[in-house]
Amino acid sequence: MNRYELTASLPWNILLLTAGAFVFILGYNGVAAHHSFVPSGLYGFAVLFHHFVPDLDVSTWYLAFNVPIFLLAWKAVGRRFFLLNLYCMSMVTFLTAVMHLDFGIQDRMCAAIASGALMGAGAGIILRSYGAGGGLDIVAVILNSKFNTRIGTFYFLVNAVLMAAVATNFEPDLVVASLVVLFLSSVSTEYVLSMFNQRKSVFIISRMQAEIAEEMRALRIQATVIHASGAYTGRNADMLYSITDNLRLKRLEALVYEKDPDAIFVVENTFNVLGNNFSRRKVY
Repeated sequence: MNRYELTASLPWNILLLTAGAFVFILGYNGVAAHHSFVPSGLYGFAVLFHHFVPDLDVSTWYLAFNVPIFLLAWKAVGRRFFLLNLYCMSMVTFLTAVMHLDFGIQDRMCAAIASGALMGAGAGIILRSYGAGGGLDIVAVILNSKFNTRIGTFYFLVNAVLMAAVATNFEPDLVVASLVVLFLSSVSTEYVLSMFNQRKSVFIISRMQAEIAEEMRALRIQATVIHASGAYTGRNADMLYSITDNLRLKRLEALVYEKDPDAIFVVENTFNVLGNNFSRRKVY
């Protein structure tokens, strides 16, 4: 089984969703719940409603919010995406109800940092699968496909409504701490999403581009020639464009300057690279 078959396989996706849900609940039940922090998304609304109606626990509220969304979305998204989301939602609900722990972090800001980092890491692991974190992700995908609503915009609006509700019902210090959790969770999620798929985008401008391309083939680094010309001289100044990883980046740099000390070598970070020998697109 190659890498692409592994990442698309059901056991691997189940493993990611289970691990992500576990880490997420570690952050909430182990830290955030003991300081009454309100996280983002549908889980945050479950925490908020539990504050108003404490007779129903967070897991019950989370399940209650998700069930109608899943019923409405049965035919709106792909079966695999739907079922993986259903599994993840079930795991989050189950772990919320059965995992009772306390990491003993007393300082509110330290707790906000720890819970935000853990919950964001859990969400990042979940999103590395071919599923997602629950009903709200399905709503985001449906709105994106039907009305071209950006997923990021949808989540921003949802979290803005959530934080507005928190601001009117909780003390200011707790509101600020919840915002810290929200921000760090977002940062942690993006870091986890990119850390296993980080690639470098490289532009090479050189008079020796043919020789450099030949050496790159020996290193099994693919490249594309972009035909260009100098703005002032009008002479041909073809560029090589390549996507590589950190391990081969320095070897590529050394190769380029060995062939042409006057070359221009531009490196940019990428968030995600799809296609060819990199990653496959997530299909909803």
